[in-house]
Amino acid sequence: MEKQTIRKATFGEILGFGLGELPGTANAILAAFLTMFYTDSIGMAAGAVGTMFFLSKIFDGISDLLAGSIIDKTRSKWGKARPWLLWLAVPTGLSFALMFWVPQNASSTVQMVYAFITFNLFSTILYTMVAVAKTAMMPLITQDGMSRSFLAISSLIFGLGGSILGYSLTVPFLMKLGFNVGAWRTVFSVYGIIVTVGMVLSFSLTHENVKSVEATVSEQGVTEALSFIESIKNFFSNKYFVFALMMTIAVNLNTNLNSGSQMYFYTYVMNDALLSTSLNLVNLIPTVLSIVLISGPCLRMFGKKKSVFIGAGLSLLACILKGLAGMTTNIPLLVAGTVLGGLSVGPLSVPINTLVADAVDYGEYLTGKRIEGMGASVVSFSQKLSIGIATGAVGWILQLTGYVANAVQNSATLNGIIAMFAWLPGIMLAVIMIGFLLVYKYDTEGKEVVAELERRKHGNE
Repeated sequence: MEKQTIRKATFGEILGFGLGELPGTANAILAAFLTMFYTDSIGMAAGAVGTMFFLSKIFDGISDLLAGSIIDKTRSKWGKARPWLLWLAVPTGLSFALMFWVPQNASSTVQMVYAFITFNLFSTILYTMVAVAKTAMMPLITQDGMSRSFLAISSLIFGLGGSILGYSLTVPFLMKLGFNVGAWRTVFSVYGIIVTVGMVLSFSLTHENVKSVEATVSEQGVTEALSFIESIKNFFSNKYFVFALMMTIAVNLNTNLNSGSQMYFYTYVMNDALLSTSLNLVNLIPTVLSIVLISGPCLRMFGKKKSVFIGAGLSLLACILKGLAGMTTNIPLLVAGTVLGGLSVGPLSVPINTLVADAVDYGEYLTGKRIEGMGASVVSFSQKLSIGIATGAVGWILQLTGYVANAVQNSATLNGIIAMFAWLPGIMLAVIMIGFLLVYKYDTEGKEVVAELERRKHGNE
């Protein structure tokens, strides 16, 4: 039997996979600005908003599990994950814009009901299916390790890079249009259109190329779909799926505590809301350079485990600098922490974004079944839950410390904002480093896993 080569991702697929992250980019921008829109522009109570987000994310997490099961059972000429990007492109962009059309003159109850319905239409239903489908696509596009890293790099450029650009441009756009409710509606409607276009392009450029061993050796060329319970059982019997779940929770708590509190940090701790624009632009260059130029060499030279140690260590130091900057209102220290944080992104985020795809291969190696949809959905569930906890915590901490919108804040509120922006994200980074130290061994196990799967596919040749 001749040695089989693993198909690598094409440039178009890498580009398309990155464009598929634009809904995630929009969701990240939403996490950074929606709370302030509700509290400062509409006048909704911060504590009530935080509770709404937390309850919504519980429903959102349940829908993730259903989405994964649906995707694993989807059969179409375009595959099982990719077609959802096309089918839901317009509804996703439209639902994103609708969140900012809260009726201004309605009662607080009506406003909260509208916010709950529109937020869950986007997040719980539409974005859930899109995010799970997009995550499930990586193991379906290729099994080549470096190709998966390039897919993750592209995803981070459009996702994290796009989010930083969005953080930077949103406030100037809002100010240009008057920083009123109408301005919010216009800006976020444009973002919704961009999301729709990106999803259509992502569908057009990508392909599902990887077949399971079961489908390859089957006379009909198809696989038998697992039940929902069987898929869940397979997930939790796979140590690398569970590990991806835990690391995703920690990463998203780190990211969303920081992003959800940044407008409050710049406005009330540093006394300059426009720092949101200048510092996010400062952060954009080192972040993109880190993803494009540093992550690849790091992975090739050190592997995923050591790469994560490098990235998380730099990011932890960045959190310390930002926290000290907040305590002393020191702009140069804040700039240094921002640049260092940007440089840490590639070595930390690229390997973590490939964990689910590797776990799919490892699961097939153990059980003979691939659960791309369910694997992506359980991890997406953890993302939604951690985002809910983080966004809820922002509202709760503001409420508990006596936050008053558009006013000078007391010391307890300022310390709470600094903790959300720097200290709590730093704790999550320490958790990530400990997790990789104690559990992760796939750098050595992965090559044998993929080789064995190829032997099973071609064993009868």
